[in-house]
Amino acid sequence: MKSPSRSDDEITSTAAAAAPAGDATLALLVACDGRVVMHALTADEPLTIGRSSRCDIVIDHASVSRHHATLDPLAHTISDAGSRNGTRVRGERLAPGELAAIELGEPVELGDVAITLHVPAATAAARSSASGGCAIEHRPLEVRLVEECARSARSGAPFTHVRIHVPAARTDEARDVLVDALRTSDVLSEPAPGEYQLLLPDLDAERAAPVQRRLVQRLEAAGLTAAAGVAAYPTDGITAVQLAARAAERVRARGRGDAAMDAVRTLTAQVAAGDVSVLFTGETGVGKELFAEQLHRLSPRRRRPFIKLNCAAIPEALLESELFGHARGAFTGAEQARGGLIEAADGGTLFLDEIGEMALRLQATLLRVLEERTLRPVGATEARPIDVRFVCATNRSLPAEIEAGRFRQDLYYRISAVAIAIPPLRARAGEIDHLARSFAALARGRAGRAAPEFTDDALAAIRAHAWPGNIRELRNAVERAVLLAGDGAIAPRHLGLAPAEDSGEREFDGPEPATQPISVPLPPGRPSSPDVTLERPLGARDSQRLHDAVAMLERARIIEALEQCGGNQTRAAKMLGVARNTLIARIEQYGLRRPRKD
Repeated sequence: MKSPSRSDDEITSTAAAAAPAGDATLALLVACDGRVVMHALTADEPLTIGRSSRCDIVIDHASVSRHHATLDPLAHTISDAGSRNGTRVRGERLAPGELAAIELGEPVELGDVAITLHVPAATAAARSSASGGCAIEHRPLEVRLVEECARSARSGAPFTHVRIHVPAARTDEARDVLVDALRTSDVLSEPAPGEYQLLLPDLDAERAAPVQRRLVQRLEAAGLTAAAGVAAYPTDGITAVQLAARAAERVRARGRGDAAMDAVRTLTAQVAAGDVSVLFTGETGVGKELFAEQLHRLSPRRRRPFIKLNCAAIPEALLESELFGHARGAFTGAEQARGGLIEAADGGTLFLDEIGEMALRLQATLLRVLEERTLRPVGATEARPIDVRFVCATNRSLPAEIEAGRFRQDLYYRISAVAIAIPPLRARAGEIDHLARSFAALARGRAGRAAPEFTDDALAAIRAHAWPGNIRELRNAVERAVLLAGDGAIAPRHLGLAPAEDSGEREFDGPEPATQPISVPLPPGRPSSPDVTLERPLGARDSQRLHDAVAMLERARIIEALEQCGGNQTRAAKMLGVARNTLIARIEQYGLRRPRKD
């Protein structure tokens, strides 16, 4: 119920709406009491939302607190400000101060009011007019792909990402051909001269194939040599980085990809249609969880829950209740019955990560569930039928664990009806460059900036590194490098990689250690902070010094940016060229206090 002190037309207002809606790139839709009001968002800083007239966005509704939440339209995030009735994103109530990413078109609940970030019609029309029909994306397309992946995960709708390369000298001709051939719903991006990225909504791989051929034929008819690569959601990946890297790899290989990874994707798609249990194996960080979710998105269960549980992250005493649920009075503190994750996944898929860490006693209970397809919560006397597909993953050798008496052989046979081994990143040389570029584009693109370049030496260092932490390590290294490089190209010193001989198992020889001093200068304006210089050749024993030097520089740049921006994290992230969430993670990593805003 809204306050009677204002009319319907005055129920919302915003200090950010100083310009007409047509001048804004985003708008906020506020829906309450049967009315929807749209407000242009022209500010590039976080906006406060609440019932108080001091808030940037005022919503005069009884269910909204005086200062209810803070919205960052640039970073597409919202946080709860300790509201009485809560802020809910995707049905989950945020803890006070908790930051959540939101997508365009995704409703967020503030008490009984719903707000939605939205692209104004005038903006969309202007983009359409400027591009001759299709939308032109000026951010790295990876950012748009993140939004599309989130929408498709909720709706189950497919889409396809296409990359097309033509001679850079004739990029204007190619752009005209593509714009004329694309639909108004398609999205076109040009990350570099002669390189085009496309987003084709609602088209799966089969329907997108003739579209790709038609585009290449039109370019060739205009006398342009073209190479194209296609990646379809969810067949080729379920994240923006997976899809962007997959399409780029196929451009380079003229439609063919890495044979080992092609085999993994093919087998995953084949077993998705069935209902057998699947076990993904591989080193830490190779993407086992992503392939498990991809299997679910390709399966008939795609519209049902996909529940994840890391067996190594929960103590044994809690894991049993978390997994199987418990009856009221089953143990001290069990004041009411609670369903477990197996029950929550009914009709869908349950992913058990690090299954090799599960205690033997719980393995026996899980085996009974798998064999009987019934579930009896802890302390319950009756079992109930369940319909759950089990997908597991481990970085251990389960046969070796069986030999050592730490894993049940009968459970192993149950969970590994199909076993899929995912190769480590060092064995997927064709993907490394494209993954690194996609991570960099995404990190910079979230801050509204163009993707950074990599120097040839940086790419050589990336290819030579063994990546013992696999994709997770690569992402961390690239995000760090984007932060350190600022507006310049990413160089080897920004990556902070250990020398090849100290980086774990290798299948090829790395480059010779550096023999020139490496100087890591701090940003201008801090004469009191000396450069960090390593004077002697970098061998295995110097790797820690290199990491320390990079960390010192990164920490100094963060402090510098926060001071220059008066503690405003959004502006500091924009200055550094990284996403706000990345900056916050680094602030927490280095134990920095967040300065108060001026």
